[in-house]
Amino acid sequence: MEKVQTWKREYPLEFGETGLKPQYIVREISRLCPDAIVCTEVGQHQMWAAQYFSHRHPRNFISSGGLGTMGYGFPASIGAKIGRPDETVFDLAGDGSFTMNCQELATAVAYDVQVKVAIFNNGYLGMVRQWQELFYDRRYSQTKLSEINFVKLADAFGAHGIRVDSPSEVAPAIEEALAVPKPVIIDFRIEPEECVFPMVPPGAALNEIIDAKKGGV
Repeated sequence: MEKVQTWKREYPLEFGETGLKPQYIVREISRLCPDAIVCTEVGQHQMWAAQYFSHRHPRNFISSGGLGTMGYGFPASIGAKIGRPDETVFDLAGDGSFTMNCQELATAVAYDVQVKVAIFNNGYLGMVRQWQELFYDRRYSQTKLSEINFVKLADAFGAHGIRVDSPSEVAPAIEEALAVPKPVIIDFRIEPEECVFPMVPPGAALNEIIDAKKGGV
């Protein structure tokens, strides 16, 4: 563990400073909600959650791992909140994954399950898009999603919706979500072509891992 901590200090994860960065959002949620239970859907946001949320307690990160179950995070967050009602529960979601089970907003509202959902909205199936960008010369196929107004979706179900377009709005939006006694959706409009690094290319060995400096486009 000491060696791992040394590596983290010597080789910290990096990301750009222009636009609304998902890594920054996760760090702000971690800063403002350090004891939160974090659930995830599947995709890029799942990786960012694992990389940038600083967990302080065991059994507070609920994810389906590599099973690829898009739509898992929101029902999982409802279950986590029912199981531990006094804790803050966040579902970190992609726009594609969240729409798999977004109808469960009706359940959360009906039973007053006050989960908070942070949607990393890039308008794509982000992880598939990243592979198409890096390994298939941006020949995007079936990854671009239709525009969804998640604030209106939240309102339609009786939840509370917040839209965020810039870094300066991130912390106030999280604080607002925590203060509202309802299920809350925060629609973070992140950079459309932001990628997750580091990653291992398909068919490559672990020593061929690429990072933002070597693999970024």
